[in-house]
Amino acid sequence: MAELDALTHPWRLPLAGVHGAERRDINGKTYIVSLPSALRDEIATELTSALQGLPGCELENKEMAFALHYRQAPQQQSAVLELAQRIVQRYPLLALQLGKCVVEIKPRGVNKGEAISAFMQEAPFAGREPVFVGDDLTDEAGFSVVNQLQGMSVKVGAGETQAHWRWRMPPL
Repeated sequence: MAELDALTHPWRLPLAGVHGAERRDINGKTYIVSLPSALRDEIATELTSALQGLPGCELENKEMAFALHYRQAPQQQSAVLELAQRIVQRYPLLALQLGKCVVEIKPRGVNKGEAISAFMQEAPFAGREPVFVGDDLTDEAGFSVVNQLQGMSVKVGAGETQAHWRWRMPPL
């Protein structure tokens, strides 16, 4: 959430990060879904070692999740996905999250939709219409929840989506 706080400074807003694994409510109370430290260390070691054999791929350790980036090596997509699937199959508390040139390993049940659901049960959001804008596969769970709540879901850019609205980006 530190990166989000830097973007919204000087305000300290309710927000969620790492797909909802960390969330701060309107009163500043923080909720964190984390992996056991021994498991996190074991997975980090395994991923670091495995990615050395996949040139152009990069590991981002988010503490609550791991992102395996292959944007610089799109030919490694299937190898990165297989690596992540092997790890997730060993640990039932983990799940995969696909994104744009990234495969993430995160705690099962953690997603942007769950974070939105939690916010919508709290003041000042309860009873209001949610608006959610996103541009990635990771946003689809958020679109689904917002749609169920009769809110406004907006997909930025191209691609299949559950969002009810689309904001097409002009070519650069």
